[in-house]
Amino acid sequence: MSLNLTVQQVFSWSLQLSAQQDYQALTHKFLGVLTDIPWVDSATAYEIYNHEKKEPGEAATVHELLIRKFPLNFTRNDEEDHNTLLTEIDHTIDLNLGAPDQSGLYAWAIFSIKGCGGPERAIHLEGAFNQEMLDLLSHLRGIYRNLVILHDTKERDVLTKLPNRQSLDTRLLQVCEHYSDYQIIDKLEEKSSWIAILDIDHFKRVNDDFGHLYGDEVLLTFSQLMGKCFRYNDFLFRFGGEEFVVILNLASQETAVTVFNRFREEVANYNFPTVGRVTVSVGLTHVDGISMPTTQLDHADKALYYAKDNGRNRVVLYEDMALVQDNNASEIELF
Repeated sequence: MSLNLTVQQVFSWSLQLSAQQDYQALTHKFLGVLTDIPWVDSATAYEIYNHEKKEPGEAATVHELLIRKFPLNFTRNDEEDHNTLLTEIDHTIDLNLGAPDQSGLYAWAIFSIKGCGGPERAIHLEGAFNQEMLDLLSHLRGIYRNLVILHDTKERDVLTKLPNRQSLDTRLLQVCEHYSDYQIIDKLEEKSSWIAILDIDHFKRVNDDFGHLYGDEVLLTFSQLMGKCFRYNDFLFRFGGEEFVVILNLASQETAVTVFNRFREEVANYNFPTVGRVTVSVGLTHVDGISMPTTQLDHADKALYYAKDNGRNRVVLYEDMALVQDNNASEIELF
């Protein structure tokens, strides 16, 4: 089995990959390049999150792998529908291989993508690979990894490693486009998507009283709490400063409010190192395919300010806030 590659083909791959504008486009293109190779039957990308679970006072730390298939289908609850091989491979090495057959060919290979600004990635290939082919794939993996590092630098927050505001704009547009094709009939009961802006209360006091270094530690710890409390198919972002954004998927209105209140209580009960207790206010609204993404962000922002102006450490649903305002307006006497 020969590679039969030309210099033009190799340069063509490099040009195609380096022309992509963001991580999602890059990964789609990379998988397309791989599956165009005759001896590659399938190529699948995964994101791997390594969460540390450690309760206060516990000496041991449990590492929990969260594996998300790319691209994530946020309309399905398929958390367990990932390749079980990824939970069994040795994550300390860059290449895992299946046992060779009698011809010395490997039926599957998993390349790890490490050292980037975001989660670890893994590329699972199925086909028939000899060592020469694996060497070629390793070089392609190296090109992809370098480009992932560049995109993570642009699309992720330096401190928390969460996707940044630019990534939020792209993702929210994708979610809105989905609901423009699939209209929600009953947003109270039907499982759909919700967007929330989360703001750490009195964060300026943290910086003033303890210094920016400890303020950064609060932000980092807060982002880690988000990663542990929300699900694999929710989207988390650092919006800027002490503000974060969550797009919660597959939830009714009651579930969405419950989920954010549970997270709010988790933050309030957490003992942040040095700083102690902090709280968070949340502005929440429904995602639809009719309003512009900027309008939906504005609704969440208005709900957040309402929460801030009415005691903080609370979750406010924009739709409920609008009802309150309408009722207040109806009580105004006209002369």
